[in-house]
Parts: sequence; C-alpha cells; structure tokens
Amino acid sequence: MSELKSMKPTGVLHFAIGVSDLEEGRKFYEDVLGCTYLRQNDTTVFMKAGGDHFVLTNTKHHTRPNPPGEYEFHHAFIVESEDFDAALKHVEEAGYPILVYEDEGHRTFTGRHGYIQDPFGNSIEIIDFHGVGDFSKPDFKGRGRRQKPAKETPS
Repeated sequence: MSELKSMKPTGVLHFAIGVSDLEEGRKFYEDVLGCTYLRQNDTTVFMKAGGDHFVLTNTKHHTRPNPPGEYEFHHAFIVESEDFDAALKHVEEAGYPILVYEDEGHRTFTGRHGYIQDPFGNSIEIIDFHGVGDFSKPDFKGRGRRQKPAKETPS
C-alpha cells in the first residue's frame, strides 16, 4: 500500500465571485475595474485580470457577503503604482465610494490599499502591491480600528 502524501497545489486557477445578475456583474468588472471578458454561459461569466482568472457566478440565492460599508471579506485586484490614484478616482467617479484607504499597516501584502463594494456586496481591494512584507515585524497597532467594539454587558 502506498503512503499518502499531502496535497501540494501549484497555483490558483480562478476564484468565484457571487452575483445575482450576470450582465450587471460583467458590466461592473469590465467598466469599473477594467477586467477582460472571456466568455459566458447561463450561470457564469469568465473574466481575466492581468494573467489571472476569476468567474462571476449567478448564485440564484445571493447573500451579500458584507453589510453596506464593510469590507472584511474581499477580493484584491492589483494595479500598477503609477495607476493607483487614477484607479481610485475612476471607481469613485463611477459611483463606488472608497470605504477605506490605507497606505500603512499592512505587514503581509504591502502597498497602498483602497476598498470598495461591487453592486452585490462583494468588497474589492484595489492594491498598489509592493510585495510580501517582513513577517518578523509585529502586527500594526492600528488594526484595532477594523474590529467592532465589544458590546457592553449590562451590570
């Protein structure tokens, strides 16, 4: 009998983003984020961002993964450093406000970060990616702003 080995993925082919309207989703990801349409069937739109792929999937019973204004569950899209400011301006002018802008504090994926929400409650991180950070550094103390305050218990 052979010994079982652990799985060793060589990459990620694509990820799926849930939407309730394929045409509206395609329009957002093409027109607002600048992604490339590849093809479509009755439940899925196949898209490309640079050399990476993702799919928009009509979940039929879509539930917003984030409440309005929140961004914790998100998908990150990389833009070139020289295009970052224009990208944020473009999404705002298209009607998608920047929920949070950060240019410090990210210890793992460094760079400037802006977060928006698509029409379906999927949060999108737009990042001017500077590289993987130094894991030996302590966590950024400002991360507490991302945590909801603890509810006070009645005395």
